[in-house]
Amino acid sequence: MNITVSGYNRPGYLAQTCDALSRCVGVSGCRVVVLLDPCDETPECAEIADRHGWESHVFVAHAGCNDAIYTAMRFGFEAMQSHYHLHLEDDCVPTRDALLWFSWARDKHRNDPNIFTVSGYQQRSNGKADRCGTRRWFTPWGWATWGDRWAEMRDQWAGRDGPSWDVMMNYGIRGTRWEAFPTVSRIQNIGAEKGTHVFNAEWHAVNHHVPETADDLEAEPVRDFIEVEPSP
Repeated sequence: MNITVSGYNRPGYLAQTCDALSRCVGVSGCRVVVLLDPCDETPECAEIADRHGWESHVFVAHAGCNDAIYTAMRFGFEAMQSHYHLHLEDDCVPTRDALLWFSWARDKHRNDPNIFTVSGYQQRSNGKADRCGTRRWFTPWGWATWGDRWAEMRDQWAGRDGPSWDVMMNYGIRGTRWEAFPTVSRIQNIGAEKGTHVFNAEWHAVNHHVPETADDLEAEPVRDFIEVEPSP
């Protein structure tokens, strides 16, 4: 599996995400590239990637959120030649078995075009780490998709001056299709500061923070999942 991680001006967050990714089961078989929007903190961010032995690339000019995510996904499917690509932003900390989930969902839904994306995030846990489902939604915090579905997204992506890319993905590009998700989150969102759409730490604690992830259950990494009934 190929993975990109995007970073900007939050090296502390990027370090937490990269440290967690480096501990994921299966990461040794992945190619990881850290893509950086230039700012004063870029050298520190590049050092974090280098510490893990991963490539880093810096955009020529400031991209902003919409263009940075688009460029990361395009880099994955074009430069890295991904057939299925996983992207993490710098505040999306994966659990130890996150890559096992993304790999399982990749193989399970590869040939089903009604599954548009795979999400690693679920705010409300049901306490059953081996359960998963589908829902009519798009969640941007740790997500993956396939090359055929990326080809469709690519030509409809919101530009820098357009609405937020994830809003367009959810309410426009996705249509009526589904995302696959684990019922216990494989991503912890830590982006309480300097977030584009996060108002303050208190708001983040209520709306984005995950009270329980798979790492909190102290179970062995899950390698096979059981599907529950779809969400409406």
